[in-house]
Amino acid sequence: MIKSIISYPYRGHYGDARYRGNCSGFLIKDLLNYYKPKKFLECFAGSGTGFDVARELGYKNSIHLDLNEKFGSFNLLTDKIPFGANLVFSHPPYWDIVKYSGQGNEWGNRKHKDDLSHVVDYNEFISKLNIINKKIFDSISINGRHAILIGDVRKKGKYYSIIKDMDWYGDLESHIIKVQHNTRSSNKRYSNNNFIPIEHEHLLIFKKTRI
Repeated sequence: MIKSIISYPYRGHYGDARYRGNCSGFLIKDLLNYYKPKKFLECFAGSGTGFDVARELGYKNSIHLDLNEKFGSFNLLTDKIPFGANLVFSHPPYWDIVKYSGQGNEWGNRKHKDDLSHVVDYNEFISKLNIINKKIFDSISINGRHAILIGDVRKKGKYYSIIKDMDWYGDLESHIIKVQHNTRSSNKRYSNNNFIPIEHEHLLIFKKTRI
């Protein structure tokens, strides 16, 4: 059962534990077991966590998309997202907190021009995220859902709420708080006692009830 506050201290054996920014496979597993979609699609597939979960649950035809060539070098900004999924799970970058493409990052030898984690300007990041979220919404079947996992960002003393600033597509069905574990901020000491570390993420579930 999924409740309004969820916590997964153990990420499981899914995907690559060395891949920064990936989520627990148990979250995706719970979503699939709860909604039981006939067609599952994952955006920002990352290290393959969702792929591993889907195969474990018997989803032989699930679709997993990412700029990483491991998942077909799929460009969510420019390529056409396959139509008809009952459930889409997406876990986009939290702005530039973790860099994904490029030498010394998670994959590739050079940064990709459409990698959201390399967007310097916050408003540009939100604009590109909106484009992707709209494309995801358009691709979902009627009564299908988009579950997006996204976090907040604090940078140079300013707090950025991505879920507040991005556009919402579809009817918000649930807003779930996911507790973060083993975050860098939780292990770091700060001289400013007024600093409150961010140790949560947001899982928003939007339902498409109309075109």
